[in-house]
Amino acid sequence: MNLPPSRRAEWDMQKLSPCILPLMLIAFAGCNTCPKSGGYFGPTDSMDRVVADINANNEKIPSLWSSLYYRANIVDEKKQEHSLNGEGVFLYRQPNDLRLIGRMAPVQTIFDIGSNREGYWLRVIPQISTMWYGRYQDLANADLRAQHIPIRPDLVMGVLTVATINTNFSQLPAPTMRFNNEKDAYMFVWITRLPDRWLAYREVWYDRATRRPTLVILYDGDGRAVIRAELGLYKPVPVPNLPKEKWPQVATDYKLTFPDTGSTMQFTLSDDLALSNRGAPNNASFTMPNPQQADVDHAVRIGKSE
Repeated sequence: MNLPPSRRAEWDMQKLSPCILPLMLIAFAGCNTCPKSGGYFGPTDSMDRVVADINANNEKIPSLWSSLYYRANIVDEKKQEHSLNGEGVFLYRQPNDLRLIGRMAPVQTIFDIGSNREGYWLRVIPQISTMWYGRYQDLANADLRAQHIPIRPDLVMGVLTVATINTNFSQLPAPTMRFNNEKDAYMFVWITRLPDRWLAYREVWYDRATRRPTLVILYDGDGRAVIRAELGLYKPVPVPNLPKEKWPQVATDYKLTFPDTGSTMQFTLSDDLALSNRGAPNNASFTMPNPQQADVDHAVRIGKSE
């Protein structure tokens, strides 16, 4: 059939239209089932399953020892910045014992961050020459902004994420879980009860596939972020009598930001990760230094006095 170009195009469309419509319907139907770009929209696991996987890893880490490299930018109460870097040692013991010692030379301590069952401390020797310390039972009454502790040890303790999660999800502090499709992560938020309201005070993002934490944020009573920590570079911790494929994994790179003070710190654990080294950590590892003998010019007590 000889048709002018305009009529030929109209004729071709009439012949193709019965085929185009079903194809369009299939395409639109497929959009609801195919994964969207830039996120994960497939199946996910229950909270029970996710917590069980996290605990299966963390229960194999009752303690941890490692040498480390650190960089810190400490902002004092006068908004002056002090940059520190060097090597040191990291010690941890469940549930809340922590020691992070930074050195500029093998025997010269530059800063000392610690936490045990009763209290916590931060000692910065060069330039600032101050030791801040306090007891956990007094923390609720402390004016932390007025006393300006640049890096809070209690918050550093809160971002390690190597402790197990209580499987009684209704017991306070209680975890809640939602899934973030765009970040492909399970987002856990812990809530507790204040005298006049509920408070969401801790948030941890766990990668969906690996169950490894990638981000930790802690909040104060006003919902303000007081520390933000990015976690990465996961490595296995050797465990005696366990095959290598069952060794637990821990983050070895921590990037910490303290929004209230502007201080930042990054520390990276070395490849010598171990549950212990020459008997450490032990009780002596987490003993608070005597503030009067801490080799500093100032000792600042956080919270109320004895």
